[in-house]
Amino acid sequence: MASKKKWFEDGNFWVTTFPLMFSKARLENSANEVEKLITMLDIAPGSNILDLCCGVGRLSIEFAKHNFSVTGVDITKAYLNIAKKNAGKTSKIKFIQSDMRAFSKPNSFDVIVNMFTSFGYFEDPKDDIKVLKNCFISLKPGGKIIIELLGKEILASTGRFY
Repeated sequence: MASKKKWFEDGNFWVTTFPLMFSKARLENSANEVEKLITMLDIAPGSNILDLCCGVGRLSIEFAKHNFSVTGVDITKAYLNIAKKNAGKTSKIKFIQSDMRAFSKPNSFDVIVNMFTSFGYFEDPKDDIKVLKNCFISLKPGGKIIIELLGKEILASTGRFY
């Protein structure tokens, strides 16, 4: 008997929640967010960046505008289709459909960004550990990772997702 997909594995969930996840304000703030990330992480020119759980590519595209080599990974095919369309044909971004629990590319990235609370929602903590191990394997020596976390209590108390 096939196991039932979890809510975070269900592409329809992400398509349905698209308007909440990617509000106009969130999309418009992407360039500013990337500028802050570049400064905060002191990202060197020419760095290879992994945008893990890239969604519609809002950060991937902005990093590419700064001439970084970017790989965007997301589980949701519909989001990746939007990302590819928004990036255009001339973009050097590689978009890959994969579950973050399965994706690793050993010794490949100078920086990994995992933004907008895309970490920590697995039911089994072993899955979170698997993601962290994949990130560690994927980072080059001296590489940096940033994971944005926002607790469910804050989300519930404000009702805001941006």
